[in-house]
Amino acid sequence: MKEIVAFIEHKKQEFVKLPLFEFLTNKSIHPNQRLIFAPVLDPLAVGLSDLNKYVLRDSASNNKVQELINKYTYKENYYWHGYLEYLEELGFNQSMSYGDFRLLWGEETKKTRSLCAALERYAFEASPLQKIVLVEVLEATATVFFEAALEVVMELQKITKKEYVYFGGAYVRLENHHILNTPEMLQLLKEIQMTEWEKQQALELAEKVFELFTDAMNELFRHTKTNSCNTVLQVASFVGLDSSIDCLDFL
Repeated sequence: MKEIVAFIEHKKQEFVKLPLFEFLTNKSIHPNQRLIFAPVLDPLAVGLSDLNKYVLRDSASNNKVQELINKYTYKENYYWHGYLEYLEELGFNQSMSYGDFRLLWGEETKKTRSLCAALERYAFEASPLQKIVLVEVLEATATVFFEAALEVVMELQKITKKEYVYFGGAYVRLENHHILNTPEMLQLLKEIQMTEWEKQQALELAEKVFELFTDAMNELFRHTKTNSCNTVLQVASFVGLDSSIDCLDFL
């Protein structure tokens, strides 16, 4: 299992070098513009909630690894539920226009929108060991994404004097409660004996899931390059960003 963990860490270091994360560090671009992709994440947020509740979780299992995965799904599902509540507080519980649907379910957002469906296919008949590999990749990609987003949010808060709960802050606080890298889980991973076939299957699964997230992040990056936050979906009403500021201004 040590080889699998090392492979995931290697892929994480490749993931952090994607153009989207370089874009997020560019302080010459207004924070509103750097976070323009926020509305596109709605289907992913809902999909991850379902993935946790209906696919990764198996409450009837007495497998030790599965029991820890179950704990993870409850913690993580709380986070996505909080995100949906946050959207409601922002007034997003109103009818969507045709233009809104066209963006969220259009050609340019298909990779992000279909990400959870692909994850469900991989996880549906997966063993607890394969599920833990999938979850470790979910954690690795989420950590990279939200740490990068948090830096942008901190810049935006200094400008608007408002607190934005969803991007970064809430996730980082919940990170302290995740159970995947606790002493209990690390000890359990050390005790797992894998056959060569199981090891190869785990490596291939990790590779495929990283590919899915890489495609989605590249799609979000293309979205930031082709749209202005002054014109797309009234971004302020989706994620609490300040629409009174010209998002293309330099800081």
